[in-house]
Amino acid sequence: MDMTDNKYKNIAEELKRAKHELFLFCEISNAMRASLKLDHILYAILTGVTAKEGLDFDRAFLFLVSEDKKKLVGKMAIGPKSGQKPDKIWHQIKQEKKNLGDLVRSYDQFSGKLHKGLSSLVRKISIPLNEDAGIPVLTVLENMPHKVKLTTAAKKVNKDFLETLQISDFIAMPLRGKNEVHGVLIADNPITKKAIDKNDIRILGLFANQAGLAIDNSKHYEDTRKLTELDSLTFLYNHGKFQQLLNDEVKKAFRYKGNLSLLFIDMDNFKKFNDTYGHQAGDEVLRQLSGILKKNARTSDMIARYGGEEFGIICVRTKKEHALKLAERIRKAVEVHNFRLNNHKTKHKLTVTIGISTLQPPISDKNSLIKKADQALYKGKDKGRNTIEASS
Repeated sequence: MDMTDNKYKNIAEELKRAKHELFLFCEISNAMRASLKLDHILYAILTGVTAKEGLDFDRAFLFLVSEDKKKLVGKMAIGPKSGQKPDKIWHQIKQEKKNLGDLVRSYDQFSGKLHKGLSSLVRKISIPLNEDAGIPVLTVLENMPHKVKLTTAAKKVNKDFLETLQISDFIAMPLRGKNEVHGVLIADNPITKKAIDKNDIRILGLFANQAGLAIDNSKHYEDTRKLTELDSLTFLYNHGKFQQLLNDEVKKAFRYKGNLSLLFIDMDNFKKFNDTYGHQAGDEVLRQLSGILKKNARTSDMIARYGGEEFGIICVRTKKEHALKLAERIRKAVEVHNFRLNNHKTKHKLTVTIGISTLQPPISDKNSLIKKADQALYKGKDKGRNTIEASS
């Protein structure tokens, strides 16, 4: 074979590689358009990294920076023990003329298996986000890729990370968003022992950039979605979200024979306060009341501004006696609180009345649960306010 033949062969191989890379990025683009849910997008990317039709790594892991920016936490993984077979998935995509967008849309059908095995191990890993915590963290802090050979760099990798994942030589890529690094994408070949070359690093970097942009889009979507579910004054759930949550929890309570209680909380003499001090002062009182509710409710409770000065708390797995204890804790907390307003140096003492209903005969659905809690609330008002009343 002469030099000309070798030249054409090399050109043909480069064209083949370029065509394959273009195919992969078309698939990833389709996947990103198919869903804005983070798990869906990340799964598509990890599949692309590990399948033979994709980048052909044995395993791939995703770690994200925690919301408080203090830790790097495991999110998702694909590879042996993951319960998934990426090659089979990509073969099916090719045979049925599907794309990764189709894969994302069917994510819920197989997500249960994904969260077992390797992914379950990854989610147990949490690494402090400081410079001496090892290479995965440095990848985030420095916003730079790292290729690691454990024979020379084992001491630079977090011990828990090494022992939990039995990691081999690996490549770590930062997940770059528009304004921040969201985490790290890691890939290795512990089974095939295939060496990681420059081309692998280059294209994995492009995949990591796609993941970073996907996280940006997903966060923007989640933030926007949350705004539609929250009350703009108190940042508690709004009325519409409250109705949806209560409907879901009533169904769960019936399905699993669980307990469910509902609290309605109403500020006493609020109209008089508004007329005296103005609506801005009234808004400040409602903001402070929402803070009291958050502080005294349990993590499992769902708090909403039902309307005006009335609030609702959905108490899952809660019997009447426990709902009464929660209500009394809230009533006392409001009673002793000093409501201070921006334009008024004096402190104000205010109270609430609370009505309680519990999902038990004759209360058998969402509407009757709301009606009984409302009736109990106004019965408490009739008794003189600053009190608690539970439906019978």
